[in-house]
Amino acid sequence: MKIAFLDVISEEVIQLFSEQDDFMIDFLGDDSVYYTRYSKNENINNIWVAYFDDLPIGCAAYRKKSTYVGEVKRMFIKKEYRGHGISKSLLDMVEQHAKQCGDHTLHLSTRITLEPAITLYRHSGFLETFRNGLYVEMEKKL
Repeated sequence: MKIAFLDVISEEVIQLFSEQDDFMIDFLGDDSVYYTRYSKNENINNIWVAYFDDLPIGCAAYRKKSTYVGEVKRMFIKKEYRGHGISKSLLDMVEQHAKQCGDHTLHLSTRITLEPAITLYRHSGFLETFRNGLYVEMEKKL
């Protein structure tokens, strides 16, 4: 596996975002009406893509949330590649970048029903800061 820093408009990134959107819409079922597909309005400028045999298999993105606070966005691994530590590697890349940007905190939002993601974030030092129904926000001090 290798990880590369790509431009958000690259074909691989757009394809992974589309696959993530399809996965989330299917996963959410009736709640999918509250899900928003990727758009440029997310203002993502930094993205890392994981490859296996030159095939893009996952991604994680970063954006600036506020002064000294970065945000993890668009963490996604294709189903057949999950459970091999790829998410952890991508999350580490985002965290390193946030530190280089001078961030003191790294933030993320997800659904509590995405149990493997929640477990990864907790094991990586993220703490829950807000919950509303199935929606959860987490932060990690850097």
